[in-house]
Amino acid sequence: MSEAGFALVFRGEIVAGFDRAQVMRQFGEKFGLPIEEVAKVFSHPRVVLKRGLSHEAAASFRDRLLDLGMAVSVDAPATTASVAAAPAPSALPATPAPAAAPPRATAPAPVTAAPPAGALPPAWAAAAPEADDAPREVPFRFSGEGFEFFRIWIVNILLGIVTLGIYSAWAKVRTQRYFYGNTRLDDASFEYLADPIRILKGRLIGFALLAVYMLADELAPVLGAILGLAFLAVMPWVIVRGLAFRNHNSAWRGVRFGFDGKLGDAYRVFLLWPLLGILTLGLLFPYAMWKQQAFIIGGCRYGATRFEFDAPVRGFYMTFLALVGVMVGGGVLTALLSMVLPAVGPLMMAVAYLVAFALFNVMLANLRFNYTSLATHRFEADYALRSYGMLMLTNTLATALTLGLFYPWAKVRNARYAAEHVRVVADGDLDAFAAQQRDEVSALGGEIGDIFDVDMGL
Repeated sequence: MSEAGFALVFRGEIVAGFDRAQVMRQFGEKFGLPIEEVAKVFSHPRVVLKRGLSHEAAASFRDRLLDLGMAVSVDAPATTASVAAAPAPSALPATPAPAAAPPRATAPAPVTAAPPAGALPPAWAAAAPEADDAPREVPFRFSGEGFEFFRIWIVNILLGIVTLGIYSAWAKVRTQRYFYGNTRLDDASFEYLADPIRILKGRLIGFALLAVYMLADELAPVLGAILGLAFLAVMPWVIVRGLAFRNHNSAWRGVRFGFDGKLGDAYRVFLLWPLLGILTLGLLFPYAMWKQQAFIIGGCRYGATRFEFDAPVRGFYMTFLALVGVMVGGGVLTALLSMVLPAVGPLMMAVAYLVAFALFNVMLANLRFNYTSLATHRFEADYALRSYGMLMLTNTLATALTLGLFYPWAKVRNARYAAEHVRVVADGDLDAFAAQQRDEVSALGGEIGDIFDVDMGL
């Protein structure tokens, strides 16, 4: 190993106790870099900033960047030979200045975070995309706490009672904003932007229609049946409006989601295909669900880019076969145990139902995420029956034993489980992708708002 064979490597990590945005901004100011060039360097998992240094020189450079908040390491030639090096910035001398701090024995523990803005010289930024083009896994993070949400939940309930349900619209917005705000991807949280007044309008309309139906069903059963069919006929429209409302009021990094599903397609996937499933004695139910998921996911977009869903139909048939197998097996065991121990029969049936429900959710979640992509980025999920089943079991028992008071903790635990078992495999810089979507949406004249300013409560 040569004396001048060490390299200065940056892996996009920030020293514990430092704010990433501030570190990038200060670094950008120090070297006179625009934000977009800095983001290119900070978005890659491994970039060689300078190679061919003596260990003393590399350690001195490292310490100066550590003081700034960047978790830079010194690597030997064997670990950096295959990584493209970035030219050294002119602001740093070819050899360390005499006044530089003495080398540190170890670097502070880095904290993985996501890119905001500001850091390296143009030569470094230009070389960064070549440093490592391999896709990187970006996990979701959920930071909510059960007791914290309990306080929101209990206030929502009390105000809902006092206002005879009117506050429920504001309660929904508070709840959604809590869970959106505590869910982060690439160090950026999600936003829920809905107006409670719009939700209240939709709920008042829905309540009025329900009251009319119940009154008609009581006084004139034939009219009630006709109204029931009418409500069934408009259900696809309600679903489309609900999806459009939810997506339009959801955002990440300042870019709204959207939903462009067509009403005609909605009638086919939510009415026609389920009806064909009934007529074929359930044989087409898996196909109907596949069509529904393709409609929902494929109709969603982030900014101007549509999501894609390419799951095979056989995956849904395997899910239904597994579900039927568990239910049939549970029914047989229940019948056998009931002959010997009658008291155990109902318990066995409850266990079978819990296993079937957990298995269905696990398989469906993995199907939905593992076959969904957004441009060059894709999603991955690894829900597992054992861990998810235990989550459901403990949530159900704790909620029952506390007469419902455990519900906020159960909801938080569900959100944390989802975040821990879903990730994005990013093929490129997610911050740059979000910026591109902002530009494309602006070029198209901005978001088209809701045609109807109500949410039907979906």
